[in-house]
Amino acid sequence: MDIFHWRKKIDALEDEIVVLLNQRASYAVEIGKIKQEQGIPVLDSSREEEILARVASKTKGPFSSDSIRAIFKAIMVETRKVED
Repeated sequence: MDIFHWRKKIDALEDEIVVLLNQRASYAVEIGKIKQEQGIPVLDSSREEEILARVASKTKGPFSSDSIRAIFKAIMVETRKVED
C-alpha cells in the first residue's frame, strides 16, 4: 500500500475519533447537570486517576501507557470545560 492509502485510513479514523469525543463530551454535559443539581464539584481527581489508570492499562502499543495517560488528561481537561 502507498502513503495515500494509509493517509486515507488515518483520515477515516480521525473522523471516528471526533464523533466519539463529541459523544463523550455530551455524556459529560449530562453528568455536569447532575453534579450541579447535587452540588458536586466538576473536578473529581480520584475518578480521573481511575480513568487514567484504566485506559493506560489497555494500550498494546505503539503508544506507551504514559502517552495514553497524556492524551486522556488532555481530553479530560477539555471535557471539564463543557461539563461546567
